Amino acid sequence: MRAFGPNKVDASGIGESWVDLAAVASKINRIEVETASGVTQAQRVNGVWTLPSRDGFPAKEEALQSLVRGLIALKKSQRMTAMPDRHGELGLAWPDATGEARLVRIYEEGSEAPAVEVLVGRSVQSPPGVYVRSPNEIQSWKCTGTLATQELPAAWLDGPVADIPADDLKSIECLGNVLTKENGQWSGKLADGSTHAREAAMRSTLPYLLSGLAIDDARRERPEDLAREGGVTASLRLDDQHAIDARLWRDADAVWVHLAPGECGDGATPEKLAQQSPKWQGWVFMLPKWKAAQYRGLFEDPTPPAPANPAAIAPDPGAPAIPLAPAPG
Repeated sequence: MRAFGPNKVDASGIGESWVDLAAVASKINRIEVETASGVTQAQRVNGVWTLPSRDGFPAKEEALQSLVRGLIALKKSQRMTAMPDRHGELGLAWPDATGEARLVRIYEEGSEAPAVEVLVGRSVQSPPGVYVRSPNEIQSWKCTGTLATQELPAAWLDGPVADIPADDLKSIECLGNVLTKENGQWSGKLADGSTHAREAAMRSTLPYLLSGLAIDDARRERPEDLAREGGVTASLRLDDQHAIDARLWRDADAVWVHLAPGECGDGATPEKLAQQSPKWQGWVFMLPKWKAAQYRGLFEDPTPPAPANPAAIAPDPGAPAIPLAPAPG
């Protein structure tokens, strides 16, 4: 804060709106958020919002509206540093290698220049606020309000892409293991009655795969997706006539899934399958990070403990024998 004398500070601008966006809110047709890891872009065409940065996957319109409303509601509450070398302390350095700063651009129809361009830094509490500045200015501000631009693109992807609870499934087949419910509990057996080494991982994951399936990322299906080595295919049966085929594979620490209607007979298609399967056609989805950790055991058999090596503990036959001490007389 700049001091003009004893107990005096520059209060100009305090209480003002950070941006004048309300007048063009109805004309917005493109929103971008850039971070150190890349750009997430949403575009409105013929009244429909999609994500060009994710191959045109449908966008969650309410999430975009929330961002715009948040920008409109920002009010200046305190002048912060105007020293560029201290912007990083507020998450406002740009370029930013830490990934804290987010450069938000809002475009209106008929214009290639952004109507609003703002750097968003760290959030603060009590009262809720956020640090912001214009990328063309060095003066930074603390504003009251909140901006939900974290966890992109997950926050903008329309979802859930599936919402079929475990109770709606009749059985699941994976790697020859058949999971069935008995008294509300899932258990699995191979055709010979034995248990698969990955049965516990199947039981704790596959019945719940389609239940409220929010995603962290999406992209167009590629021919190699269904031919990846180490992938796992599961058939989730809804009834005697209908199943859903799920193909899962790992890519570094991420787990991706491809969904498609499986075996379908002559019976009426379940309503949830009819409603949700069009969302899957031509797409693959990355499971949420918190879920991916649970699925890792699905791809590898548990490693049994190494047996003790008797040779490692047996006495060396070539070692001289140590004579027993004579018993005391």
